[in-house]
Amino acid sequence: MRRPSRRVELDDIISNQILGDDSEVIALVMKIHLALEAILLEFISTVRADDKIYRLSFPAKTELLEKHGLIDASDREAFDRFNDFRNDFAHIFGHRVSLEDALDLARDLEACGVEFSDSIGHYSPEEAARNYGDMIGVLEEVGWCILFHAGYLLFEAGGRSVIS
Repeated sequence: MRRPSRRVELDDIISNQILGDDSEVIALVMKIHLALEAILLEFISTVRADDKIYRLSFPAKTELLEKHGLIDASDREAFDRFNDFRNDFAHIFGHRVSLEDALDLARDLEACGVEFSDSIGHYSPEEAARNYGDMIGVLEEVGWCILFHAGYLLFEAGGRSVIS
């Protein structure tokens, strides 16, 4: 169950610091999620053309894609795992993520078949920081890999190439 990490304080409201120090991280995760969901919607539109697809929850979208054989169970697990990562930011006030959390996400995605050029999830936090600079660099790599994976699946299913 998602619960606030801390209570909302007056300082949060009047200082305009609700996003806190992680606003860049939150923005990146949200943008990756929006792009992933847009690809999934394009995918769904290959089998359903009604406007009701836009009201489906993210898990309902991945379930529909798996049901129609457009993605397999491991793809669904990967997409849903990223959705859960994003949902923690969207639904838990004060949620903070560590570099280790981002590396756990990368490991989980890789275990589901999302290809990473250098298995970033298997880096220690120190190695990841050295090779990718910081949390933003790690999440950019995660985003690139999951979006490329989704785009490739869309193309393989007869959709357009998002890469060209």
